[in-house]
Amino acid sequence: MIVNPRLAVLYVGDQGRTLEFLTGTLGFELAADVPLGDGRRWVEVRPPGAQTCVALAAVEPEILEALHARAGRMTHGWFDCDDLDATCQDLHARGVEIVVAPQATPWRENGRWAQIRGHDGNLYGLTERGG
Repeated sequence: MIVNPRLAVLYVGDQGRTLEFLTGTLGFELAADVPLGDGRRWVEVRPPGAQTCVALAAVEPEILEALHARAGRMTHGWFDCDDLDATCQDLHARGVEIVVAPQATPWRENGRWAQIRGHDGNLYGLTERGG
């Protein structure tokens, strides 16, 4: 029986810059950073206490831009928050750009969401847990 998503993949143009944003700014934990040779590495991070990790998959800038053009920048990462307003206030105080302020979700009854911009140019969705 499947019990939990183990891993989500985030395609990034610069693993180091995204790693710094997720660990240094958002407070994620480094779960794995393994050299693969030829300057490549396998990197996983996760929010503290989370079971699911996010793998940072490095791709060439033109592939990342093509992915953004076809699928949009929001398709990469969505993260739950216990208190969306407090999280956005904290992130704003740390210099994170809040692209969409906390508001009701049009796709989920009683849900709330916000959007932030990462150092890597990706946009990340934040949702309030339980909504």
